[in-house]
Amino acid sequence: MKQSLFLFIFLLFFSIGFAQSNNVSYQKNDNTLLWEVSGNGLATPSYLFGTFHLMCKDDMVFSKNFSNALSNSNTLVMEIDLSDSKNTFGAIEFLKMKNETTLKKILSQNDYNRLSTFFKDSLKMSLSFFENMKPVFLQALFYPMMMSCKQTGSLEEAIMVQAKKANKQIKGLETIELQSALLDNISYQEQAKSLMELIDDFQNQKLNFEQLLQSYKSQDALEMKKLIESDPELKNQMPELLDNRNLNWVNQFEKLMPNTSLFVAVGAGHLFGEMGLIQLLRKKGYQLKPIENKN
Repeated sequence: MKQSLFLFIFLLFFSIGFAQSNNVSYQKNDNTLLWEVSGNGLATPSYLFGTFHLMCKDDMVFSKNFSNALSNSNTLVMEIDLSDSKNTFGAIEFLKMKNETTLKKILSQNDYNRLSTFFKDSLKMSLSFFENMKPVFLQALFYPMMMSCKQTGSLEEAIMVQAKKANKQIKGLETIELQSALLDNISYQEQAKSLMELIDDFQNQKLNFEQLLQSYKSQDALEMKKLIESDPELKNQMPELLDNRNLNWVNQFEKLMPNTSLFVAVGAGHLFGEMGLIQLLRKKGYQLKPIENKN
């Protein structure tokens, strides 16, 4: 899992992930992040939009069709409700390793020293402040260093700001507690190994990240999928970390959509594939139509 776990965790829990798509083909005009959900008795349509956690602020420009879809919706639905302080300020407890595990306990002395030096030189921070944090979350601290700009921002927060201005209701599909619990299924030793591989191969990881971001900006779903499906070991974790979550989300959508028009903003890859939201909703009898999302 030399380079894939880093990208996979970013995609999965920082708002982009890909369900397996063995038997699903997409047309060229399907390469869009914005989809309309209608039919199956719905009085008004709902919408799906694929997000990316961290972007340059200059790249966070929403299309006219995006703005219209959000305006026509009553409720913004995200993976977690970022307007709830329990999922933001209260999240620190869920970032910690269980059973008083520390980085010193799961890293060799040599690796710990190398990681400490990397933190000091690259982030100008002491590793001691993060001694109890899950290694996978430490990787998030390096995302800004992989960007080509100085000013970055969260796409989900930008969408939420727009929704709040328009007095939209905001709902979350999951809690930070649930997402953190899913990450506990990946051993801390495996997370630590991935963290060390990140700092040892940082320039290549940065290149991979840039390629992924560019494919997202181009709305090239097939290319995004290709970039993260190179490691077969990841497939063993797909059912629990991706497929089952998508099934749960669709069940929530079915309960909400008859009563309110949803604008669902979740990780872009959750939309595509045999177990992706688009295909799962189609199997339920809904009509999914791609909407052009160009400025």
